[in-house]
Amino acid sequence: MIDISLVYAFSVGMAAAFNPCGAAMFPAYVGYQLGSLEAGRNPITATLKGIVLGLSATIGFIVVFSVIGLVIVAGVRIVGKVLPFAGLTIGVIIASVGLWLILSRHHIGFMTASRVNLGQGRGLKNVFLFGIAYAIASLSCALPLFLAAVGLVAGQTLSVNGVAEIMIATVMYGLGMGVIIVAATVGIVFFKELISKGMRTVFPFVEPVGKLAMVGAGIYLIYYWTVGKGSELLVLRAGQLF
Repeated sequence: MIDISLVYAFSVGMAAAFNPCGAAMFPAYVGYQLGSLEAGRNPITATLKGIVLGLSATIGFIVVFSVIGLVIVAGVRIVGKVLPFAGLTIGVIIASVGLWLILSRHHIGFMTASRVNLGQGRGLKNVFLFGIAYAIASLSCALPLFLAAVGLVAGQTLSVNGVAEIMIATVMYGLGMGVIIVAATVGIVFFKELISKGMRTVFPFVEPVGKLAMVGAGIYLIYYWTVGKGSELLVLRAGQLF
């Protein structure tokens, strides 16, 4: 199931790209980076420049989520023989928090968009910095999506000592965001107002989707460790400990 989990992380990353913390400013920022270049005057050059800008931002995403992945992997290795119990605990926590967020209508995040510097100035370096800031902003506005994606993968890879998959999952999450950003960047070259309006239309759905994703991922992990493929390992570890 790990391959499906990585696809899930990629898909959730695509949804997270529409977070209002960064995406609200994205069309104007790309237009600023494109400068006075007009698509109608030189469409090929404008398109290529748009792709390069999108890829530069994507590298920034991957850097941020790779660092997070390293932290998670370090924590997994420390846990040791109680990994199956940790996986089950992750499932319970993710599902519980997601359900609480739905019922209470609360929000979770660790900073506001106003505190994120979106890379001032032109050039690939600034776009890369924008990607880093965009990734951090997405964690604030779409944290449930990230927890659902990485939590699902971490909760399963615990059973097979495949901590490398956690790193891959965080990268896949970043790549999912990158696909949307590259596509949007190219689209802005020709249809700036349309892309801007479309992204704003999706904003209201990001948070509820993230909460539902947390509940779904948590329920799956509980199933995986209690009656699914991980149940035998859980019983084995329980016997060793008790």
